[in-house]
Amino acid sequence: MIRSLTRVSAAARAGRRAFSAPPAPVPHYILTYQYPPTILTDRVPHRPGHVSLAKQHKTSGTLLYAGGLSSPLSPNSDRSVPSSGVFLFNCEKAAEAFIKEDPYVKEGVVDKETITIQEWACVVTP
Repeated sequence: MIRSLTRVSAAARAGRRAFSAPPAPVPHYILTYQYPPTILTDRVPHRPGHVSLAKQHKTSGTLLYAGGLSSPLSPNSDRSVPSSGVFLFNCEKAAEAFIKEDPYVKEGVVDKETITIQEWACVVTP
């Protein structure tokens, strides 16, 4: 005779749910801005300062990822020219500070009107 053993938790025996609620989403902040079509030449004198600033935020732990987003896929698009910058921060104040210090913004390489910071409720994390 084969017997089946089932473990029943104390919570289940007491009639309570045996699991906890899912964790709350982790807030992150996505900073984006649009690049002009001439970004590859416009950015040259400002790129070292821009990259250095990003690395400072990465080292401090507030910047998680950063990079250029390629142009949308279409037969006539040049995907070697990025269309926008995308930055993922874990703190809204750090994203705002980055904008104030970024040489691309300060020197007019990107149009300030295209800057957005959006809260992203990250549900699945690494």
